Amino acid sequence: MSLSVPELETFVFKTAPPLDPAWLEYEEEVRQKGPPRVFNSILERQPVYAQECRELNARMMAPGARDYEFSQGIVKKEFTIPSSLDGFPIPILQLELEDDKSSGPDVVIVYYHGGGLKVGEADSEELSCRRLVKSGVGRVRLYSIGYRLLPPSPASTCLSDCMDGFAAFVNQETKTIVVGSSSGGQMAAAVTQAASQGSIHGLLLRCPVTADGPSGAEFIPESLRQYHTSVSSTFITSLGGYLQRDAPRDGLDKLPLEATKDELEGHPRTWIQLASNDTIYSDGLCYAILLRETGIEAQVQVEMGWPHTFWLKAPHLAHALAAEKRMVEGLRWLLE
Repeated sequence: MSLSVPELETFVFKTAPPLDPAWLEYEEEVRQKGPPRVFNSILERQPVYAQECRELNARMMAPGARDYEFSQGIVKKEFTIPSSLDGFPIPILQLELEDDKSSGPDVVIVYYHGGGLKVGEADSEELSCRRLVKSGVGRVRLYSIGYRLLPPSPASTCLSDCMDGFAAFVNQETKTIVVGSSSGGQMAAAVTQAASQGSIHGLLLRCPVTADGPSGAEFIPESLRQYHTSVSSTFITSLGGYLQRDAPRDGLDKLPLEATKDELEGHPRTWIQLASNDTIYSDGLCYAILLRETGIEAQVQVEMGWPHTFWLKAPHLAHALAAEKRMVEGLRWLLE
């Protein structure tokens, strides 16, 4: 459901709604397969997570599979750009339609994957990226940024890599759209706030991190605290509890929800997709409220009864496909 301005506050939930029966059925199927693998460290988990994402995307796009079409007609390139901090080669995944190569893009998408700044690589959300490229909104070229991760790198380096990725591919000759999922939404919002006015045509966020509620109420702007209710046990699901950080804001000076009205001046129109059963649900809802209060166009799509970025964990589910299609409609709205 898309929300108009007066309705935003009505979607402040004191407790999470019931989970959708289709999700509960999926959870039971997963439980019957046995306990999940336990990792000794994030470093041990990082390559496993990346490979699992590749394998799941490959299964979804295999011949005969539902999303086989997204394996066809798209040119994929992988390369690096140098970090402005230290020259580190930042991995980039580039996708565009074969038919568009000669004429060049009229829409550039800069994409930031999720993973709590601790897991995920440039190709971890490739199925969603391919759907955006094949959205039919124009000649789309997408760049997914493989920013460095915690804990080997500080969050400031993650953000710097994301800034570098945007700077490398923003194009004044095209409409630039910035997309971010979960913690990638945090990166996308931060990049957008720092960008020069007019350089970004639209911002698309999916279950974005915008604040650090688990570290304390003082990290939520006072005017928004009454709306930030999802740091509560009823919002915890099998896909996530509270986003635990080693330090408040992962050591960053501020997070996107803490932006001032002056810092939001010129912010592009924004489309935000939320899952209601998610401890960071309020992060995205409050960001929409903040934007609206500042006079910025913002639309919100709530997936009621579903957990955090469920379309990545169980893309085969019918509601995951519906959520992906709504993402495409969000992109279409941004480009109107």
